[in-house]
Amino acid sequence: MGKIEISERESEILSLIEQIVTDGVANGIKKGIEQARNEERLREKITYDTRIKNTRLLLKNYRNFVKACKQATFTEKDLETATVEEVLDKIFCQSYDEVTVVQSILTSKKRTEIILTHIKRIINFYLYEADQSKNEEKKRKAHILNDLYVIGKYKPKINVMSEKYHISERQIRRDANSAIEEIAVLMFGIDGIRKM
Repeated sequence: MGKIEISERESEILSLIEQIVTDGVANGIKKGIEQARNEERLREKITYDTRIKNTRLLLKNYRNFVKACKQATFTEKDLETATVEEVLDKIFCQSYDEVTVVQSILTSKKRTEIILTHIKRIINFYLYEADQSKNEEKKRKAHILNDLYVIGKYKPKINVMSEKYHISERQIRRDANSAIEEIAVLMFGIDGIRKM
């Protein structure tokens, strides 16, 4: 094959095309990396929002969990000593195959008790930390959270809380939301602070 000769003009056009392709590839890579980072941020935000939602749900249902654990029919000791008929009779089952239901209920009760213990310890730590600080707002938020979700048989009315703490009902809600965000970090450990 013979040697191909190109003119200076063609050489400039080839250089220009090469530069355009290089710039295009660089911009494409840059945009791809940026998009990947944005998607990762979105995943982190969704995960964080889920943790906040889960913390809110756990706190909202805390009193119900306590009641359910107290009213649970069987303990492990009862289950060991009871006959199959007694167990089925107490949970109104008709067949022996449903014995696994009792074990499932007991397992669920144990998990709920573990979660309740965790929540109670976290809230106690949060209260202790707030009471030891000199920050009145932090103390107020911790006690509002405790009043709304833990203390007493029923959730107090927001207007009663407003009078108790001498702040608006909106501020009660803001403080509760802020406290839930802070406590979510304690509830989920290191995973809770990745977003922050």
